[in-house]
Amino acid sequence: MKKGYTYAPNPFKKMPLKVKKLPVACAIYVPNTDKEGKNISDIEFKKRIQEVEEKILQLFGGHITDELEHGGFIGKNKKLISEKVSHVSVFSDIQTYKKHRSELEKWLLKKKKEWNQENIGYEFEGDLYYL
Repeated sequence: MKKGYTYAPNPFKKMPLKVKKLPVACAIYVPNTDKEGKNISDIEFKKRIQEVEEKILQLFGGHITDELEHGGFIGKNKKLISEKVSHVSVFSDIQTYKKHRSELEKWLLKKKKEWNQENIGYEFEGDLYYL
């Protein structure tokens, strides 16, 4: 069996001509708070979302952005951090993902520091990672 990120069968018995499969699914969770749970301005939140969208477009050529109503987690200080979150997702072919994953990881770690975050949520193939 050829190694890949997914082993799911084709969705159609006979695939239509010129179908391009994008089996790698990942997403970035953009928070509207800092690591102490303090809200940032709506303008700054929209700027963060736009930065992520632009980077994803540059690396993978497309994205889907959903603004989630609410998210929460227990921080290192054992307090609940409740925040509004934007979910920027992307689908990619395996080769493109492998080519850009190192650059994406470095960029996310840079944003974590710049945005004063305890963690950045990164979803990959249905699993959530805190960077």
